[in-house]
Amino acid sequence: MDADRNCILLPAKAKSVLTSLIEVIICARHHYRIEMLKNYLSRLFLYRISRPASKISLTLIAFLFTCSLVFGQKKNYQLLPFDKRASFGKMPANWAFADSVYIHPEKTNPSKITPGSRVLVGKTGEALEISAAGAKNFKFLLSYTLTRHARMTVVLPGGAAVQLSEGREEEGSQTNGFTGQLPVQNIGKIAGLRQTLEIDYESEIPRFPGRARINEVKINGVVVQQGQYIAKSGSPSLTIQVAEGTVVLHSAGFQIFENIRPVTLTNLAYKIYNDAWDSRKTDMLGQSGTSPVLTFEVAEEKKSYNLVYEADLVVERDGDYNFTTIYTGAYCQLSIDGNVVLDTDHSNSQETHHTNVRLEKGSYRLKLWYSRLPWSSPALGLRVGERRVRDYDLHALSSLPQPRPKPFIVARPTGERAEMVRSFIQLPTENHKRTHCLSVGAPNGRNFSIDLNRAALLQVWSGEFANTTEMWYERGERQTLTPMGLTEPVSYRSSFCRLPTPESPWVDSAAVNFLDYRVDARGLPSIRYALGPSVIEDALTTIDNGIQRTITPERNASNNNYVLLAEGREIRSVEKGLYLVDGRFYIKIPAVKAPVLRKSNGKNELLLPLAAPVSFSILW
Repeated sequence: MDADRNCILLPAKAKSVLTSLIEVIICARHHYRIEMLKNYLSRLFLYRISRPASKISLTLIAFLFTCSLVFGQKKNYQLLPFDKRASFGKMPANWAFADSVYIHPEKTNPSKITPGSRVLVGKTGEALEISAAGAKNFKFLLSYTLTRHARMTVVLPGGAAVQLSEGREEEGSQTNGFTGQLPVQNIGKIAGLRQTLEIDYESEIPRFPGRARINEVKINGVVVQQGQYIAKSGSPSLTIQVAEGTVVLHSAGFQIFENIRPVTLTNLAYKIYNDAWDSRKTDMLGQSGTSPVLTFEVAEEKKSYNLVYEADLVVERDGDYNFTTIYTGAYCQLSIDGNVVLDTDHSNSQETHHTNVRLEKGSYRLKLWYSRLPWSSPALGLRVGERRVRDYDLHALSSLPQPRPKPFIVARPTGERAEMVRSFIQLPTENHKRTHCLSVGAPNGRNFSIDLNRAALLQVWSGEFANTTEMWYERGERQTLTPMGLTEPVSYRSSFCRLPTPESPWVDSAAVNFLDYRVDARGLPSIRYALGPSVIEDALTTIDNGIQRTITPERNASNNNYVLLAEGREIRSVEKGLYLVDGRFYIKIPAVKAPVLRKSNGKNELLLPLAAPVSFSILW
């Protein structure tokens, strides 16, 4: 692709400095996304970046200071300042500010409350009112922690309510995420672990007066409710009521939407080229014309073509705009004023692809290049939105026909026996697939994945087991298994290693070789590995709130063999034998064992020597 002449290329040294700086910024909050960001930057710097004279502002300094929020849940929310009580209505006596609260996973009351103003602590009694500035169309974000058996209700303007409870399995109206309807699955965490709630809500529906709509409810990032209409019958304010136990609120915020459409397309002209669908060329012009709206239908019945639209993109106010392409085709490329802002390849079933561009008020030249696959039905859509504006279509409704339904194939345990699936797994921070993975789904909803090649416990999750559509539908495109519940990464590195000294760096897959595994009557595996001359058995079983690992040296036990229990940016000792990892899960070890808690390569690691059998639990 030709680049704009008014462009500069970053020198290699600048790339290195910027990448290192981004690591520092993000490490404290999203350490496991650094590799993904590095890969993104590598691709970003292949493109030329417009000089400041361009209306498209791709300012790197702004990127550096906002990148940690771009990947976080809070990126579009206006958070309420907890140090200013004006964010709340009258403060009831059963609510109080604190600096920190320590909650034990097995105790019903907080063990320690430190006075201050960083968090809000609520107990049973009056409801806490949160100011929503009279918003009727908004998203609400809440970060919270619950004590053992705690329950609370978030009541939305108009009376709709979402009930929240601790992550242990409950039934009926006490189920976590209950809104009058049962949630898709229970995705709560156990006491003492930080949780999040996101609600997408509209209290006024023009076509349905007197009714409100819960568009979506997410708990800990997993969708548990969608598309629920509710009769309005309550207060116009948002309140939080504690029904049992103690609740700690860490942050709360709103994303308020306006009913406007600040971006439009005008003067649409198109050209249809007869070049091969995979050529990435536009030399063979077939026809051209104008269209009142963006649609693939100008190509009529052609089976293969390249369709290029050009139009005026009119922006009525400054903003960071989200552009989304939705298509079925060989590729789709979006350019604004000659700058390529989104360029994606094969899309087989109207997949969505996103980018964000800073635009100032004014008019721009938009170019959209779409290539149809000859064996698939065409589909082409373009959406735009902004922090204060819900995404809306810039295309004709008929240009994005309902796609052919694709079955949703899931793996689930049957009866009291666990389900076990061998598969590829694509981790969010890696560009390659793990090809020799074993995933186990237990009847109690505590599931896990292991990389057999590296003897690595990759991830644990609660809720439904696995989406296997990409493996088993037709030929399988990506052939990967995807967890369906609340997923927590444990370690992407080998669980076992031979260390010359306890201070030696951990080496991934150091002399670890998979031997075999056996499955017990409950469907749970015991896996055997060779670690140098040693043979190790790793037996994994599920318990009420997590999984338990029992690791036994079968042959040639050595004092130099170690097991990596967990790693993270912060591992805190809660009490003897109990450790909190990044606030995401607990490691529980019999009190007689003395683990090694150390810092290595910028991470905290929790190790145990493996000269004798080791047993520990992961709780979440």
